[in-house]
Amino acid sequence: MTKEKSKLLSILKEMNKQFKYTLIAAVLVLLVFVVVYAKTVIFNIQEGQITTISKASLEKIIEINQLSTVDYTYNAIATVYDDAGEKIKYYVAYEGLVTAGIDFEKIELAVDDVEKKVTVTLPEIEIHDLTVNMGTMDCIFTDDKYNTEKVSQEAYFASKQDLKKRIEKDTELPKMAKENAIASVKALFSPWIEQLDEAYTVEVN
Repeated sequence: MTKEKSKLLSILKEMNKQFKYTLIAAVLVLLVFVVVYAKTVIFNIQEGQITTISKASLEKIIEINQLSTVDYTYNAIATVYDDAGEKIKYYVAYEGLVTAGIDFEKIELAVDDVEKKVTVTLPEIEIHDLTVNMGTMDCIFTDDKYNTEKVSQEAYFASKQDLKKRIEKDTELPKMAKENAIASVKALFSPWIEQLDEAYTVEVN
């Protein structure tokens, strides 16, 4: 391992210490939002706006465009090459934030009055936003001649491209976002349905 890359790995270790706490906090905030939103809907139901369980009435409680179910922080290293793509100019350590979730307009709802069951089918997880924190970028040059005035812009672009590639290969991110989406949607629908008819169950998949 080169001296430059070893130094970058040390930087990444420090950045990763904060990741776990950020993710846990994001999930807790998400669940609080869902519960508060569900209570607001229930309050409206108690006023008599909705009194029966139907697909149309269920759609009234998902009148938001999208729900972000995970904020995932990547602490990674991007490699920047020369124009020929052969020689490494420098490495850049960076922190990237990815927000993923579901599009509520693509949710499918079904009500089975015989089985007393409401089935909510979630759409595929989508990437809602991805950003690179420029303030966290740290470059280690293989030669000082590459440290030019264009470095910031070049390093940012390289980091953004690197982040996109990591997301495409990441299998844990969509899995985590899907699990959080299921928990969140259950928290949104279950209290509402229980208020109308305790015999009904909610299945989210």
